[in-house]
Amino acid sequence: MSSESALHVDDDGFVLLVAPDTYRGFVSESWTLDEILSHFVAQMNRASLFVAHPGPDAADEPLALETAPSARTAKRDASGVIEVGLQGLWLTDYAQLTMAAQYEDEPPITEWGSTRLPAEPGRYRIQLRELSEGDPTYVLTLTPDEAEIGEIGEIQSVPWF
Repeated sequence: MSSESALHVDDDGFVLLVAPDTYRGFVSESWTLDEILSHFVAQMNRASLFVAHPGPDAADEPLALETAPSARTAKRDASGVIEVGLQGLWLTDYAQLTMAAQYEDEPPITEWGSTRLPAEPGRYRIQLRELSEGDPTYVLTLTPDEAEIGEIGEIQSVPWF
């Protein structure tokens, strides 16, 4: 699998974190965009996935990984909760999750397009921030302390889509 040093927004402008222990990928052999987006929302509410869509202009932009919230000003942010199991937490891409949505035997991660993140089993708050200024533009924060997570509430749509 890829190394952590190469974190970036995927080619389609998505940031997708998946917990393969609990993620259920299959939707239909002929899914629609509305169906896949609804599926992503359902999986986010099950705490097995985090998705945000910075947009096609952000494709391949570097993505910094932090373990504590930053005080830097952000243009926008998206938050979620993910439950990491023994198989870990992975940054994957939209193409792989759409393949998993179409084929029942397709996993949500692959050797060529997924990066394992440093997260032990447990519950994490995920926050993606687009910073107002500075480099990098996109910062992904994993906060592992359950006591600090608080309630996110039910997710209604894929953030920023």
